[in-house]
Amino acid sequence: METKVKIIERVEQGEKMVDIARSYNMNHSTNGMILKNKDKIMEHVKSVVPMMSTIISKKHGKVMEEMEKLLSVWMQDQQQHQVPLSLMLIQEKAKSLYEDLKKKHREESEGSPFNASHGWFHRFKTRADLHNVKVSGEAASADTVAARQFPEML
Repeated sequence: METKVKIIERVEQGEKMVDIARSYNMNHSTNGMILKNKDKIMEHVKSVVPMMSTIISKKHGKVMEEMEKLLSVWMQDQQQHQVPLSLMLIQEKAKSLYEDLKKKHREESEGSPFNASHGWFHRFKTRADLHNVKVSGEAASADTVAARQFPEML
């Protein structure tokens, strides 16, 4: 559709149909059909919501980007040393790195707090291309007393 609109615009600007057809490597009769249906094409384009308006994205700050890079390196190192990774361990490491980097980059210390949610972790795995990372489950076997004492020991 985008190509058809560009062809229509180029014809309206006075460019020859033969030259336009060559630039798109298509037959000039195809351009003729596009021009014949110009009104329908333009009506359709105006009625359709642009694709870019349906994409929701959030730009990560400098601290978040650096934290995710460091976390990715740490996770790969842990895997090479065959250390089992749990979601809870990864989340704690992410929070720790984030807080350290936030102190380092004072200008970005404002904003919503980072809580390393399950959703963040799954999106992080996709962004960092860590599809082969195995995370062991701990929900049933978690030692909550040891987990509370661990940050103090660390």
